[in-house]
Order: sequence, then structure tokens, then C-alpha cells
Amino acid sequence: MNSTTSDVSAAAAPADAASIPKQDEQHMTTTEQQEIDEDLQEASEVFNSLFSTRRPKDGWAGLSSGLKSIGKGTAAGVASLIAQPIAGAHENGVKGFFGGLATGVASAVALPVTGVCVGAYQMSRGVANSVEAMNASKQGMMWDNEKREWIHYYLEKDKELVEKREAELKSGGGKTASGGNLAAADINEKKVKDREYYDLMGVSTNATAGEIKKAYYKEARKCHPDKCQDDPEAATKFQALGHAYQILSNEQTRASYDKNGKPDSNSADANLANEIDPLVFFAVMFGSHLVEPYIGELWIATTADTLMKDAMEQQQSMDMESMTEEDAAKFLASKSASSEEMTLKQRKREVKCALNLREKIILFMEAKDEDDIMAFKASIAQEASKIVSTSFGATFLVAIGF
Repeated sequence: MNSTTSDVSAAAAPADAASIPKQDEQHMTTTEQQEIDEDLQEASEVFNSLFSTRRPKDGWAGLSSGLKSIGKGTAAGVASLIAQPIAGAHENGVKGFFGGLATGVASAVALPVTGVCVGAYQMSRGVANSVEAMNASKQGMMWDNEKREWIHYYLEKDKELVEKREAELKSGGGKTASGGNLAAADINEKKVKDREYYDLMGVSTNATAGEIKKAYYKEARKCHPDKCQDDPEAATKFQALGHAYQILSNEQTRASYDKNGKPDSNSADANLANEIDPLVFFAVMFGSHLVEPYIGELWIATTADTLMKDAMEQQQSMDMESMTEEDAAKFLASKSASSEEMTLKQRKREVKCALNLREKIILFMEAKDEDDIMAFKASIAQEASKIVSTSFGATFLVAIGF
């Protein structure tokens, strides 16, 4: 009985021993495959960043893409021819210089040739897509630069996509200034320790960030010093309004105000409150609130707002050493998402302008007789007279096409 058991164990031992190298070999093969896949992915990213390989819209786009690839390939080859010998000499002296020279010469030949090949391929793709481009244009289709294909554009659908993506960014990035909450406000106002700032803005304690901004925008026009030069208290009112807005427009400072009341004059919150919202400042100064439905927010106002936020983020980045790992990760994640948010903001601006224009011209399109048309023209002329009376009003009218 014992001898049989030992024989079985002895027979099983070599089998187990033989399976170990196979498992190690399989593990090594998987690891090597992963490394190869990563190298190929990295090489693909480098290639795509150097050469233009996206599907061209038509023949002209293919020609442009092809010439870019040829130019980039030639420039990269020349740069490699110069840089490789210098880098080689820096590492291994004379031997490294000649080794780098050989590599540089090879790159100087291979990269331009690759650029020419990719360029010719892109040009041929562009020519082949020209027929499709003409047919799509006749059907009223539009070219989607992201998907690289012809699509039927629907404004309402684009609006839904923008709103959905905006909601995703807010929910994914945590709480925002508006709290990311689209639910309606409670019937009963929220109890706060002090409501002076809310009363100054003329809003409820349950007001959303958007409602607070609109209220500030409305009140700022009434008491801006440059617009109310006859009112000696305009500057004081405007400063107090800016103070209130800066507190209520920021989620953290608003929560602190609701709980503890007005901050001390020497606190950081009070210093922040002395700042002016650049979006409202430029809107009031240039009178752009009247033309915002047609052109969106002024570029200079949006840029100023972005620069201020970047400055605040830079100050936060200087304090990252004192942050916890979780806070630092959140801060870096918010910076990586800023580019996508700016792109979405521009897209939202375009959609809003399109919706406003559609709403404006629908009165003309649905006119039943000459009287309706004349009434539409009169309303447009009246609106234009208001715009021209503001700063740079004539320039705005020319830009709109009046």
C-alpha cells in the first residue's frame, strides 16, 4: 500500500516540476507581449503626432494634410541630423559623435521619405473623398471634425449633447459653484445666519449660481461708476455689490457666510471679495449684454476670467506640498479637464447663439402678411438703436451684419 502511494507521488512529482517552467514561460510570454503592445502604442502615438493621418474632408484638405506631413518629415529629419551627433558626442565623446551621425543620417533620409509617402497617401484619400464631399454638401450635410465624417446636423440634438456633457463634467468633477444640482429650489428659503448679501443682490437664499450671476449682472449695470457718474455713491454701491457677489459665487465662501455670517475685513475671503468678475466688468463696460444673444460672451471677458482662474490655480499648485494626496490628485485632475471644459464652453456658446438666431428669425419666417414683416423690421430697428447707443455699439452691429 505504501509502495504504491510512493510510486504515484514519484510519478506526479516530475509532472508538477515540468508544469512550473511552462507556467513561467507562459507568464514571460504574456509580459513580453504587453511590453510589445505598449511599445507599439507609443510608436503609433509618436507617428500620429508627427504625421497627419486623419481622414481628409476633400481634395483640398488632403492636399493640406499631405503638405503638412511632407514638411514635418523633412523638418524632423534635419533636426535629427543635427541633434543626434551632438547628443552622441555629449554621452560618449568622439565614438558617440560618429554613432549619432550615422543615426542622424539614417533619420534624415527615412523621415522625409516617410513624410512623402504619408503625404501622397493623404492626397489620394482627399481626392477619393471629393465625390462624397460634393454629394454630402448637396444633401445639406456637415463635416464633423471630431468623428471625421459627414453628418446631418440637428441643433436640438447638439443642444442635448452639450447639456449632457456639461452635466457629466460637473458630476464627474465633484461639486461646482452651482453645486451641480439641477433640482428646483425648496419652497421655504434656507436659513442662514446673515442674509445681507442676498438682499443686496435681490435673490433668495436658495438661489443657484446662475441666478446669483444674473442678479449681479443686472444690479452692476445700475450702479457701475462709469455708467452712473452723477451718483456719488455709485462706487460704494458697486464695491459692496462686488463684495457680495464674490462671496456668494464661490461655493466655499458662500457656505462659510451662510454658517458664520460676514467674514472679517482682514480675512482672505474679504480680500477675494474686492475683486470684480471680469465677465460682468467687460459686459458692463462694452455694453455687450445687448449683443450676447448673437455673439456670446466677449472673448476678452472669457480670457480675463480664465487668466484669473489660472492665477488662482497656480497659487494652489505652490501649496501642493501641504496638500494631502487626495487633495493633490483632485487638483491635478481639475487642471487636466480644463482644456475639455474650454472646448465645451465654446461649443455651448455656438449652440446658444444659433438658438437665439433661430428664435429671432422665426417671427419673420412665420409672417403671414406684409404687416407682420413690417412689425418684425420695426422690432429689429428698435433693438439696433439700443445697441448703437452703447459703447462700441456700431462695431457690434457691423459684426452682427445689421
